[in-house]
Amino acid sequence: MFEYLITRPMGFIIENIYNIVANYGIAIIIFTVIIKMILIPLNVRSQKAMRKQQKVQPIIMELQKKYANDQEKLQREMLKIYKENNISMAGGCLPMLIQFPILIGLYQVIQKPLTYLLHVDWGDLDSMTNPLVTEVLRLRDAMINLGYNLGSYAEATAKMIVKSGQIQLSKWAETIGAAGSALEGVTGGTHPWVINFNFFGIDLANAPSAAFSRIMALDFSQWGIIALLIIPILAVIASIVSMKITQVQSGQKKDKSDENNQAAQMSKSMTYMMPIMTAFFTVTLPAGLGLYWIISSVVQIVQQLALNFYFDKKGDDVVVTVPEKKQIHGKKRKK
Repeated sequence: MFEYLITRPMGFIIENIYNIVANYGIAIIIFTVIIKMILIPLNVRSQKAMRKQQKVQPIIMELQKKYANDQEKLQREMLKIYKENNISMAGGCLPMLIQFPILIGLYQVIQKPLTYLLHVDWGDLDSMTNPLVTEVLRLRDAMINLGYNLGSYAEATAKMIVKSGQIQLSKWAETIGAAGSALEGVTGGTHPWVINFNFFGIDLANAPSAAFSRIMALDFSQWGIIALLIIPILAVIASIVSMKITQVQSGQKKDKSDENNQAAQMSKSMTYMMPIMTAFFTVTLPAGLGLYWIISSVVQIVQQLALNFYFDKKGDDVVVTVPEKKQIHGKKRKK
């Protein structure tokens, strides 16, 4: 279900963009912008939710003072206000959370580019009469004969290579070429499985973690591998900036009252967790995924600032209902 709803449509979009620009990195950038444009209505809704949360904050703070010694009562009254105004505690985080299924789908597309971008129909990979199995093994053996260290792929079956090593297959096809291929209609020249992963000298098929072994060995001869670390660094910076802008726009303040503010606690957790998660994913996974993360965060920042400017210019049309406030003022008048 997930594959047909998320992964294959994403692969179709990236494939068509790649066919036009002939560059994997540029295709991912354009794809990211398209996805963010599609999600604009969700961002607008999220922005309205954050503004509504900001508007009820003075009332929430008043309740926190009144029920400082009765946390159970405080939680009940806060929930009443949120329910009365249809405020979701996670409303402002929804655009961020919806990125995860997109990231999972994009990871599949990046890890299996021959399946999702080139639409290679592998058929029965257990059959030695399958010409695709023959081609996979031909490329593997040719790389070994040239003296390349293929690690675990050196003795892997065609099925195992296709399952987890399609990026490597594309690389092997680029090195070996099409000459001698048993694929139908392929007689020579560029192999049909070759994909241009180069993006300004950075190989987006590689994971930035590959740079660590080079640095530890003090080998800086291949700057393209070392430069992979730029991807997670920029991804973390963009993620932090986006989170900070979101916090400012939601009107969160660092004071003691935030200890009882569930929204603030959630935001505080995300402030620490998101950069850590961003660093982990973008270091360990192919750099193409990190490029998506960077562009997604940058576009998100631009959208946040643009929407904030739009709502400020339009005027405050957010109306909240706070029945508890009337009770509070009523009791004060009796005194």
